[in-house]
Amino acid sequence: MNDLNVDILVNKDHLLPSSYVPKDLVVTDQNENNFHNYKDPTLKPMVRKDIYPYILKMFNDAKKDGLEIIVDSGYRGYHYQQVVLDALIKEKGDIAYSLVALPGASEHQTGLAIDVAYYKDGVYNDDVKESDIEAIWLAKNAYKYGFILRYPKEKENITGFQYEPWHFRFVGLDLALELFSNNLTLEEYYAKNIKR
Repeated sequence: MNDLNVDILVNKDHLLPSSYVPKDLVVTDQNENNFHNYKDPTLKPMVRKDIYPYILKMFNDAKKDGLEIIVDSGYRGYHYQQVVLDALIKEKGDIAYSLVALPGASEHQTGLAIDVAYYKDGVYNDDVKESDIEAIWLAKNAYKYGFILRYPKEKENITGFQYEPWHFRFVGLDLALELFSNNLTLEEYYAKNIKR
């Protein structure tokens, strides 16, 4: 299977096949992926090679503003997503289904989605909050690099997920600008354009 179009809609209603793996994945950061506790302590965050330059540009521009943003989580395969979900169900019960996508419904499987964290003065922080200056910067600027805040506040009933100020999805420069300018989620965009 070839790499997916960057504007693909992936959610609980639009699933990826279990066999899908992006062709060219690259490691973005040497930090241990925050999901390593579920399976593999050597796991590093990865994304599709074609979007990596956009991440570098975004993070380098953030750094010019004094912000140290890193990729905390990137690609997660179908079967690994099941491991993550099972662990969270064991820990939190049924609420896990609103916190973590089902296998096949996770944008992380596309290699186009990242969860961010911060690294400042040797301290790693993956507890991203809406009020963090890094989260504010990303929410205002990510579209310039082809990314959208995928699960925005007050759109939970549309996306099916709680607000996640740490989860960004690459959709390309043009679509990111359109979604940002019109305050649309991917679900709203696809419904409006009757696309799939």
